[in-house]
Amino acid sequence: MRRSMVLVPVVAVGAALVAAVTVGLGDRPARLVAGPNRFVNADRPGIDAHNSPAVATHPTRPEVLVVADRIDTPRFSCSVSVSNNAGLTWRTLTVPLPPGAPNCHGPDVGFDGNGDLLLLTTATGGRFNQPVGVWLQRIVDPAGLGSPQAVAVPVAGSEAFHARLAVAGERVFVTWVQAQPGAAEVPLGFPPRPNPVLLARSDDGGRTFSAPARVGEDDRRAIRPTITVGAGDEVVVTALDLGDDVLDYQAEHQGQGGEPSDERWRIVAWVSEDGGSRFGPASVVADGLVPPERIIVNLAPGPSVARDATTGRLYVAWDAGRGDGREVFLAHSDDGGRMWSASIAIVPRPRAQFLPALAVAPDGRVDVVFYDRSADPADVMAEVVLASSWDAGATFVVETISDVAFDSHIGFGSAQGIPQLGSQLAVSSREDRVLAFWADTRQGSVATNIQDLATTTVEVVPATGPRLPLR
Repeated sequence: MRRSMVLVPVVAVGAALVAAVTVGLGDRPARLVAGPNRFVNADRPGIDAHNSPAVATHPTRPEVLVVADRIDTPRFSCSVSVSNNAGLTWRTLTVPLPPGAPNCHGPDVGFDGNGDLLLLTTATGGRFNQPVGVWLQRIVDPAGLGSPQAVAVPVAGSEAFHARLAVAGERVFVTWVQAQPGAAEVPLGFPPRPNPVLLARSDDGGRTFSAPARVGEDDRRAIRPTITVGAGDEVVVTALDLGDDVLDYQAEHQGQGGEPSDERWRIVAWVSEDGGSRFGPASVVADGLVPPERIIVNLAPGPSVARDATTGRLYVAWDAGRGDGREVFLAHSDDGGRMWSASIAIVPRPRAQFLPALAVAPDGRVDVVFYDRSADPADVMAEVVLASSWDAGATFVVETISDVAFDSHIGFGSAQGIPQLGSQLAVSSREDRVLAFWADTRQGSVATNIQDLATTTVEVVPATGPRLPLR
């Protein structure tokens, strides 16, 4: 722009400059800017209920993402989606079922150190759609399929529930709950204890697995185990322990809605120092948790766990409480899961929050995505919220990232009064953005139970300090 010459008293110019600099001083707070919502399954219209997403990012090509989700209605199944442009568009990945597997359900995904995709699935069948085996499928970039590897198969009537995956280079860990014979006679529940948590390890990228090691104690009612791999040979398994809640654990409610159990739950963790061969006794992450509602234990939620790769700090998130007192909580451990901090409510005011998913960005920022019904007095319509912390979980910036509120009572179990939005959400964190995934019912109804897998990209704008005055 061309300058014009104007004669102005020097004193006036100086006063104006001081005023301008004074206005420019001060901090700029961190911001979260959500983009438009998209449906991952937009290329697969139908009446399926997509939920419980799991996400993995390619180790050397961060624009390549894979999301696997569980389908609950009209039939148990799963789907796998791939994006080559950081989540802008998605396409389905067709993976044939392993021999003898009637379907897939409850999938998990991860990439090994070579960039090969690993897909863990549980097949269900029989009278009550109970698990009939867990398989790991290797998908070699770009399209080749390896032979599916059976990780857990029924033995003398026992069944493997809640299988989850963790990958660290060529090391692959799979954990599950081994239900004892009789599970098929307990619709929607587990037989009486013991139903231990087990873990199998592979050192060749999932091509072969060790005999499973016992993780938990026999007197616990632990469900939804999750694996975190630490430095060296440290492995941490975290789970939800239902305590004395037999109502949910053994499905004494027969899958019908009603008042939650009066018993208390807890979050527990086990640590192995030898790569998962042996585990020490459980440490309690949080105790005395008020069950928020009745659950179908086969499809139950569990804690979300993430590790800061730089500091080694472990974070665990979960929800507990009822009505407006249902909140999302966070705790951390700085000694590899042996001792835990006191838990804090991420948004400490009356809100109906549930099902948090947790991730840590490369710069240490902690991101938590969860459902929130606090805007609806009837506690039905849900939004999706992202809470991000730049100070290791001490304070959070909170932003609603879903475009519209949607009915959280749409999904499997809605007719029985125990509707399912799934067992988990998913989040992938980078220094400049967050990708969140959730089950969205805006295109469904209680009659159809349609759930779509929604996603959005959230731009992360860190706080900036005061600007230096000009001289």
